[in-house]
Amino acid sequence: MQEIAHQIRAWLEDGRRVAVGRVVAIEGFSTWPGDEMLAVDEAGAIAGSILGATGTAQVRSAAEDLLRSGEPTRTVTVEIHGKAVIEAGLSCGGQASVLLQPASAIPSALWSALASRAPAALVTAADGAQSVVLAPSASGPRDATGTAGSPQAAGLPRPEGVERRVDPLLFAASVLAAGHSATRSLESDAGLVLVEAWVPPPRVVVVGSGDLVSALVAQSALLGWDARTVEAADALAAALDWAGATAALVVLSHDPHVDVPALRTGLDRQVPYVGAMGSRSTQGRRIERLTEAGVLPDSLGRIHRPIGLDLGGRSAPEIALAICAEILAARTGRDGGSLQDRTGPIHDRVSSTS
Repeated sequence: MQEIAHQIRAWLEDGRRVAVGRVVAIEGFSTWPGDEMLAVDEAGAIAGSILGATGTAQVRSAAEDLLRSGEPTRTVTVEIHGKAVIEAGLSCGGQASVLLQPASAIPSALWSALASRAPAALVTAADGAQSVVLAPSASGPRDATGTAGSPQAAGLPRPEGVERRVDPLLFAASVLAAGHSATRSLESDAGLVLVEAWVPPPRVVVVGSGDLVSALVAQSALLGWDARTVEAADALAAALDWAGATAALVVLSHDPHVDVPALRTGLDRQVPYVGAMGSRSTQGRRIERLTEAGVLPDSLGRIHRPIGLDLGGRSAPEIALAICAEILAARTGRDGGSLQDRTGPIHDRVSSTS
C-alpha cells in the first residue's frame, strides 16, 4: 500500500488523471487479505492489484472507462472462480463489489498517511463527502481532513447486518485500533457510511546479534512481516525510517552503549511497540540508566520488559515466537491469553472485512 500511495501522489503531482478502485463488499474469498487497492492513470499504467490477474484486468478496464467518461464514481462487480481462484492466492471463489473514484476526489491526507505506513481510515458518506481518520491517540480519533468534494458515491453497498447509528469517526478509530485492515458499512445519523481502514503489517527492527536475531527474522517472515537488523545505535534511525509508523523495535543487546540509546530513540520517536531483552536485574539497571538519560516514567512504562509472552520457550525459535506473539497482541489490543478464556466471538467482527 505504501508504494501504491507514493505512485498515486506522483501521478497527481504530474497532473495526471487517476482512478482508484477499492473492494467495498465481498462474498466468499475466505483468505482474501482485505487491504488491496488498484490505481490506474490516464495512460493505462497501473499500481497495485485486486483479486489477482483476473480481478485486476476487470477493474483496470472499468477504471479506464471511468476516466474517459468523467463519471464521479462507478461500482464494478468482480467474480473469481475456477483456476483464477488459485492464481489469486485464494482458497475459494466469490464475488466482490469494487468502488472506483478519481484519486483527486479522495482527501490527499489518505495518500500521505499510507505513503508513511501510518494506519488510516477513509470515511465515505452516501453523498460522496469523505474524511480521513488517522490511528487513534490518547485523545481519541483524529480527523485529518474534514471532507473532500462530493462525487456522489450513490453506489455504496448496503450489506445485511449493517451497523446501526454509530458515530463514523469513532467507529473508524475502533477499526484502526483492532490492528487489521477492514471494510465496513454502517448507519449513522447522516445516513449510510462506508468505513475503509488500512493497517500496514509491522516492520520489525532488531538491535543486537546472535542466534535470536536470525530466529526473529525467520519468524517475522513466516508472519509476512519484513525485518531489519542493526548492531549499533547510530544505525537505528535509518532502520526506523524504513519501518515507518508501524515499526516494532526489539532490543536484544545488553551493552549499555547500545541498548540505552536504542530504547531512548524508539521512545522519543513514539514507536508503537518497544521491547527489551534481559533478566529483571538487567532491566532494573537499564531503567536506571534511561532515567539518568532523562527518559520520563510514562515513557519507561511503554517498554515491554522482559520482552515476549510467557509461552515457556527456551530455544531461540521459541523465544522469537513469544516476542512476535507479543507484538501481534499489542498491535491488536489483546492480552495474549488463551482463546478458551475469551468470552464472546473468537474474532472481533469490527476487524474483519465484510
